[in-house]
Amino acid sequence: MEIVPVAELKIGMFIVEPDCPWTEFNFALQGFVISTPEQIDTFASKCRFVQIDRSRSILDQYAASQRVNPAHQLRAATLAAEAPQLARRGPPGRPLQATAPAEQRRRLLNFLQRQQDDHEAIALGREIVHIEPRYEALQHALQQTFQRAKAEQGCDLGQLREGVGDLAGSLRRNPDALMWLLRLKTVDDYSFDHAMEVAVHALLLGNHLGWRGTPLLELGVAALLQDVGKTQIPAAILNKREALTAEEVLQIRAHVAASLELLLRQADFPTDILQAIARHHERWDGSGYPRGLRFEEIGLNAEILGLADSFCAMLSDRPYRLATGHQQALEILFGLRGKKFNPVLMEQFAQCVGLYPVGTLVELSNGEVGVVLLQNRVQRARPRVLILLDADKTVLRSYRLRDLRAVECDHLRIQKALPRGAYDLSQHDYFLA
Repeated sequence: MEIVPVAELKIGMFIVEPDCPWTEFNFALQGFVISTPEQIDTFASKCRFVQIDRSRSILDQYAASQRVNPAHQLRAATLAAEAPQLARRGPPGRPLQATAPAEQRRRLLNFLQRQQDDHEAIALGREIVHIEPRYEALQHALQQTFQRAKAEQGCDLGQLREGVGDLAGSLRRNPDALMWLLRLKTVDDYSFDHAMEVAVHALLLGNHLGWRGTPLLELGVAALLQDVGKTQIPAAILNKREALTAEEVLQIRAHVAASLELLLRQADFPTDILQAIARHHERWDGSGYPRGLRFEEIGLNAEILGLADSFCAMLSDRPYRLATGHQQALEILFGLRGKKFNPVLMEQFAQCVGLYPVGTLVELSNGEVGVVLLQNRVQRARPRVLILLDADKTVLRSYRLRDLRAVECDHLRIQKALPRGAYDLSQHDYFLA
């Protein structure tokens, strides 16, 4: 976190908290990315300093220089003394941590359990309770693995394999639960969040294709570790906004060899995992790297990794571009079938993820904005949506569930899928106060 004077506010900065109460403002949300000069003027008229989060900012303000103005540091200390609540907690209803508070999670789970005639909602709640601690354990194991890789040490393959087995089992029982957690249990670190997303999507496709047992587990482990070699690349290159130089492109591509080098230090590392990691940037038409392999030379497990990796990367904000919406990302990749990607595999991937998977932000035809909570396996375009914003884009304070297949919602449809962060909504907002 960083405290800056309001005179230095810029479009793209993520505001965590001002030095005056949020109740003095008329903003619909507490904590959001500045998108207009008028918002800056409003802060300037009410307060002198604000707390910002560079890791959640966008455009030029994302992950800016770590150098901190000494005057800002002094002012931060003064603010902490004058208003200690800044150091202890986030603004009301807007926690600083990446996941929503336990009380809000329980409120959602209780809401699901109260849907007495909705067996799917009840099953979703039960599976979330079961898989959530296992998901968190795998996140922790993966973080440790990346830290050890950065120090050029080995990894605990057994822990990762066990965690992948838990994810695979959950996807078979109730894929909606894991897709929901995937949207909520982020740690605000692209490397870890991306690895978890790729693993879940690779397992989802593998399971859809009928994979079971060891092949599926090794696919999931390979997805978690495919970019571990990027720990050896300078962050300045990974986060660069401008076009990369030819030398920097080579450094980026060298992460494949770096990943293999790190993993080969582990005795008896499975060959299939190494091969998938070695080839996940190869492409169907031979335009990939490092060897320019084509068609069946690539191998199905590596093709799955490459497809999941490309798809998940498009869904996230990066320093050099904003996130793409789920539907648009799927359409872009579908247009590359038979070129960059195996056409049959691409069609299977589109079928298993669907246009509006759980956790996708959507805008309905009546103007309401919500998040897909439950899939409708028969009518995939008419899921159940948890409404977050009313038609006039005001924040709701209690749950409203729209079942788009119900008779009373027959006039409604999904107008469009939205990228993450649309209307300043984050994963925190999926749990209403």
